[in-house]
Amino acid sequence: MAKTAAATKTTRPRTRRRSKYITGLMLCSECTRTARKEIVGEARTQMAGEAPQPIDRQEEGPQNENLWVRCTKCHNTMLVNLAALMSEKPKTHTTLTAAECTPYTPSRIYAIGEAIYHKDWDDVGTVVGKEVTASGRNAVIVHFDKSGERKLLENFQPQ
Repeated sequence: MAKTAAATKTTRPRTRRRSKYITGLMLCSECTRTARKEIVGEARTQMAGEAPQPIDRQEEGPQNENLWVRCTKCHNTMLVNLAALMSEKPKTHTTLTAAECTPYTPSRIYAIGEAIYHKDWDDVGTVVGKEVTASGRNAVIVHFDKSGERKLLENFQPQ
């Protein structure tokens, strides 16, 4: 009994795992917010009488294109086709100038997809989402060319 459980422990061979999250922001079908999506598992089809496949396969065969993902905001689980997601062209706004955009003011209401010019940062961006802050104020999520993704207030009425 002098041997401990650590001496009899067997090690499993290391397998290459996928990332836990899908890169980029996706729109949730339930809460309609753009947020990161956590990969829950693969969607598999199994024929009648076929033995179930293990989740962590050793071979590097063709990967399944359908994934179950969970919204990190509302925890809704949904099915995503990875091939269709990767084939979508990202919405870029490289040709926008400050003259073509709406100047940002906190008192205005913005629409998703609207181009915004922030005078203080001298930066152009596109509204990618909307949310309500913890204090109950409305905010827009804007992806700027230089500053990246930022949250800005909208429909703000000073008292």
